[in-house]
Amino acid sequence: MSFLRGSANYVWCTTSVLGKGATGAVYQGVNKTNGEPVAVKTFNQLSHMRPPDVQMREFEVLKKVKHENIVKLLSIEEEQEGRGKVIVMELCTGGSLFNILDDPENTYGLEEKEFLLVLEHLTAGMKHLRDNHLVHRDLKPGNIMKFINDDGTTLYKLTDFGAARELQEGQQFVSLYGTEEYLHPDMYERAVLRKPVGKTFGATVDLWSIGVTLYHVATGNLPFRPYGGRRNKETMYHITTKKASGVISGIQTKDGGPIEWGRDLPNNCQLSAGLKKIVTPLLAGLLEADPQRIWSFEKFFNEVTNLLSRKVINLFHINSAISIKVFINPDEVYEQLQGYITEQTDIAADNQILLYKNDLFSNLVGENTRAGGYPTTKDEDPLILYSKENNNIVLGEEPDLPKFPEFPTVVSVENDASQAKLACSVGHICKRRIEKITLCSDLINKSVDYFTQYVKTELRKLHQQCQHRIDLTTSHKETARAIYTAQTVASTIQNSAHSTKFPITNYVEELKSISDVFIFETEPKVQQLHQKNVVEDILKLEWESSSRLIKCPSQTRAPARTRTLIERLRDSWQHLVRDRATRTLSYNDEQFHILERIKIAETGRRIKELLEQECTPAFTQLAENLGDWYKIAQTVYLQTMILNKDVSSYEQKLDKFCENLYIESAQYHDEIKTLLEKLENGIRVPQSLNQLQNRKLKSSFREAAKMMQDISLEIQENAELIDQYQKLTLQMLKVNEVTQDSVIL
Repeated sequence: MSFLRGSANYVWCTTSVLGKGATGAVYQGVNKTNGEPVAVKTFNQLSHMRPPDVQMREFEVLKKVKHENIVKLLSIEEEQEGRGKVIVMELCTGGSLFNILDDPENTYGLEEKEFLLVLEHLTAGMKHLRDNHLVHRDLKPGNIMKFINDDGTTLYKLTDFGAARELQEGQQFVSLYGTEEYLHPDMYERAVLRKPVGKTFGATVDLWSIGVTLYHVATGNLPFRPYGGRRNKETMYHITTKKASGVISGIQTKDGGPIEWGRDLPNNCQLSAGLKKIVTPLLAGLLEADPQRIWSFEKFFNEVTNLLSRKVINLFHINSAISIKVFINPDEVYEQLQGYITEQTDIAADNQILLYKNDLFSNLVGENTRAGGYPTTKDEDPLILYSKENNNIVLGEEPDLPKFPEFPTVVSVENDASQAKLACSVGHICKRRIEKITLCSDLINKSVDYFTQYVKTELRKLHQQCQHRIDLTTSHKETARAIYTAQTVASTIQNSAHSTKFPITNYVEELKSISDVFIFETEPKVQQLHQKNVVEDILKLEWESSSRLIKCPSQTRAPARTRTLIERLRDSWQHLVRDRATRTLSYNDEQFHILERIKIAETGRRIKELLEQECTPAFTQLAENLGDWYKIAQTVYLQTMILNKDVSSYEQKLDKFCENLYIESAQYHDEIKTLLEKLENGIRVPQSLNQLQNRKLKSSFREAAKMMQDISLEIQENAELIDQYQKLTLQMLKVNEVTQDSVIL
């Protein structure tokens, strides 16, 4: 019997089966001309018994659609020997999504990045169908294919349009298609329970199938599972129709037992809490059977577009030593980011310290920068979140690790293959936890380094500010003395001229009262904190001394070792799968089979030991050390912030003092200017001072002249007034040389 079959341009082998369905099978084939691999769909006798228009429907649909997320039609040809038409399509070498989910690596669903890719591509393919007024009617993981591009990137594509048909908006249909676990409850009632209800169905039945598919992709399991599966059809219908709005899962764990309803995705699925928060209402909307609450395709497309447009902000939260993800709209700003962080961590916005590298994230992006402009973060290079209030490190609880299966004494090729697959599943869970622990251990070290550098930077700036303020204080003190001396001289002149008494303000004492606390208390504290944490680098030394004996998983290469063990586990599993296919083992084959079982048990023990006896204890110890270190570091940080406020407060007082000094100095200059004008007009000062007083006064005038020049420069008086003041001072000194008893300014 020949296994080769062909058409005009293609040939395929019936042993290379890619998939089988009720109406036909899909085989891998090649183009006769260029050897290009293809997928060929053939049809069986049952298919040919369908009405001609139904048989032609799949061909017509495939001709109508053309989109990167729909499997490409290459040709429709007649099979040789008169077996009917075949559909030749591009080959998706990644297999179906069902097979991917069936892999023990994905027992609890796809990892987050891959899930989002499926969501994006599934939605894009469905939008193309709806734009062409088509309904698929058999959406499920088995009809979504993984296509790997030449550059290694992945595309997920819809396939199998045997149940598809054209359906205009608002149009209904009565025919029954689909796979029962993914059927809308109304279709399930007729197609599976065979109840003669007179219901028609619209295109929105695809939305329910999409919801079930996405739940399956996210968790690795179906959302609605009666005890006994397909054997318990009435309970399945009860679960899907009696669930409350917002419920996304219903599971019965024992015969006749209660239904465990779920409004959230399970803890063991691989999606982050941030993504779960967005995906859960999406699933709730899709899995809505109530006609009054049912979603439209437009609503679905809009919600997915909004989800996929969000920017992912990766964070490491040190108080729980876990990585978290925030999905923020591109138009939102820092305040909204803080709100999302509070939702996941319970750290109020005012208590959040968010560092990017060794600087505040808010300094980098600004308060009003839109999130779309934020720098890209990665799992290994996230923002680091610290709390101003909480310095405790409390590790989150992981779901219980499933036990590695134990093989029974009696060899059973069927049971052994299943047990080996389960062992692989548990092994992959261990692998992910080891990778997670390794990443978080590395991020703990990064968080210590970033916080240390940030505190040091703040202390350097604070130290420089203090030095600058000390210099300003000294300068202002000299200015205050100059003004006080000049005021005293001017007051003496006015007193001698019988003018209005010039007011004298002791700015030196006023400045002293302001600056003493800063000079004698604040500045020494800054110096001490700077010396310990910048010069001596105490925080860095403290961390190194406490953690140098801990061997982090990345140092012991635990993830790489785990991957090697996982490969061994999978090789043994595949060996037992091949044994299951042979059904009957020879004596020698059975001995090798037993050795593979022993190998699986030993490999599983080593993986579990690596996780529980090496990685977890090291991580726990590192987290405890982080808690001890952060108590010290947080104290230094808070001291720095308090001193920063003290310095800022002193700066404000000093600025206010300078402002008052400027205002009063300006008024004083006006008074001096008036006096100078009077003296220029010939008004003489009475000869009331003796020679000693006159000499002292002349000395004071010389000092006052210099000081007033400095003051004038400092307060930015115009140059003309300064020149006039200097000229008149010299004129006064000349007059004093001629008239010992008269003073002219």
